[in-house]
Amino acid sequence: MSSLDRMLRVLDLFAAERPHWTVEQAMTRTGFSRSTVYRYFKSLTAAGLVSPGPDGAYSLGPAVIGLDRLIRLYDPLLATARGQLAELARSLALVTVVQPYRDQVVVTHVEAAPGLATPPDLVRGLSASLFDSAAARVVLAHESVRRLRRIYDVSAPAIAEAGLGTSWTAFRQSLRVQRRVGFAVHRGQGPLGALSVAVPVFGEGERVIAAIAAPSRDMDAATVGGLLVRASRRIAAQMMDGQPPTPETLARASAALWRPSSPINRAVQMVTA
Repeated sequence: MSSLDRMLRVLDLFAAERPHWTVEQAMTRTGFSRSTVYRYFKSLTAAGLVSPGPDGAYSLGPAVIGLDRLIRLYDPLLATARGQLAELARSLALVTVVQPYRDQVVVTHVEAAPGLATPPDLVRGLSASLFDSAAARVVLAHESVRRLRRIYDVSAPAIAEAGLGTSWTAFRQSLRVQRRVGFAVHRGQGPLGALSVAVPVFGEGERVIAAIAAPSRDMDAATVGGLLVRASRRIAAQMMDGQPPTPETLARASAALWRPSSPINRAVQMVTA
């Protein structure tokens, strides 16, 4: 592990469950020496990424706020998706964008219909496991076999508890089915789990870069899935060409997702007819 990797490990300590860290606490968690932890905190403070408090504990610094503002304004996915997300929110009341981050997913955008307040606990930055929401399962279904094996080896009990298989073979099979269907329907725990329908957003090379999720309230899941798929295809197409999508770019963007045998195909035909 390089010195930079070690310093980033200290930065990764900060979480909602524990937003403040002293040198001693960071030493205990990481196993690094006092001088090493102190040096890393000093460098992170100089960069504005952490700030020391009067009690000797460090918290995240102002540079993080500035970086978040830049992401909100200029992230290619969010900049491209805003129009589609607003349209979805008008139809579905609420929609979120969720992106993978290490062994979890993170909510990067929440869009509500005009005049509708978003749930107070469904906010940008909310993280959740890879197993207990439709959005997370869509992302998980498109991971590489090598990464899935690592995830299974570390999280087999949680995977079994989530109903995704009690063995490696069963786990892989459940994800194959999920991938073949093309969208997820699952009601899990927590604020993200309540958004029970989700579809992937594909980037270059059929890599899933995000999921779009929405609740299934007054519509059946297939209809909600159809609306989400249509938006996902348009977002992927616009990201490919950097301009409003043409029928040709829509076809290219949907190649990995649009399977004639998939149940979602019929739903989208009905929605977009």
